[in-house]
Amino acid sequence: MYHQNIWRCIKSYKINPIIKMLILSDFLIWSSYNLLAPVFAIFVTGKIANASIEVVGIAASLYAVFKVLVEIPVGIFIDRTKSEKDDLYAAVIGTLAMAAVYFAYVFVDSVWELYILQAILGVAAAFAYPGWLSIFSRHVDAERRAFEWSLYDVTIGVGIALASAIGAFVAEFFGFNVLFIIVGIFSLCGTASLLFIKNKIYLK
Repeated sequence: MYHQNIWRCIKSYKINPIIKMLILSDFLIWSSYNLLAPVFAIFVTGKIANASIEVVGIAASLYAVFKVLVEIPVGIFIDRTKSEKDDLYAAVIGTLAMAAVYFAYVFVDSVWELYILQAILGVAAAFAYPGWLSIFSRHVDAERRAFEWSLYDVTIGVGIALASAIGAFVAEFFGFNVLFIIVGIFSLCGTASLLFIKNKIYLK
């Protein structure tokens, strides 16, 4: 009964299509990332020559460092205009680059290649997030802010929970290359979702 009441409450809310597509896009992108996240260390130490737990830590740090260095300049740049075109383009370019990195993991066979891809992934994320967040913040319904942010958070949480288990299963039974390809495809689908709002955002 309690869950039915919650579901009726959710159905009664009218959410604008931009918010819906942004949530769908991030659901696909975050789910794809979390297909890989739980088994990434196993991939690095088991499939890359001379890799160790230390290499996993450095790879994670490289992603974070490059994201931190680039994200604020990107945010400043896309704030220079009131149009949301640059916000959308930044998000699309970033998510496309992230998908390209996931596909490229298939061909990694050295530590230095891994480091380079992690740096590129950090830069790609630095482009993707400010643009997405900027559009979401502008279009979230003022009278339903808490609900829409909660809906976003719950949707992403469900995606992360499912993807973490499924990713481990795929890696175990089908191998890492298949997993990387699936992750890349999901990321591309997330990018495609962003294109559906192209004619609905503020163009001036």
